[in-house]
Amino acid sequence: MANLMQLNVLSPDAYVFQADNISYVDAHTEGGAVGILPRHATMVAALDPAPLKYRDETGEAHYLFVDGGFLEVKDNVVTILSVAAEIAESIDVEKAEAALERAKAKIDNLDKEIDLPAVQADLKRAEARIKTVKLSKAKA
Repeated sequence: MANLMQLNVLSPDAYVFQADNISYVDAHTEGGAVGILPRHATMVAALDPAPLKYRDETGEAHYLFVDGGFLEVKDNVVTILSVAAEIAESIDVEKAEAALERAKAKIDNLDKEIDLPAVQADLKRAEARIKTVKLSKAKA
């Protein structure tokens, strides 16, 4: 177990993912990308809405979408607390593409009632969900 770590991904209403055979985690923090290997130093970071990549004990890559939140690394355990998270295989691509098109349409047709930061967040979230699925299918 010295060369592996535990990964827990939680949202307010669900334990999205848990495994104790993880060899690597790649997350996108507000300060940039961070790679986490077993025995990583203790850290806490705010996350951007983005794909989260992890590798199991065989080195196979897997992906989750994480809608921001926080990442904590402590005692060989990586814990992610997010408003929402989904494993790549459960993402509804058609729904994500529709959300992307709605956000783009709102940005293209701005008026005074549109909350631009919220629309930009919707756009980023939809793009990240679609990217998660693409990465999962490519198994990079």
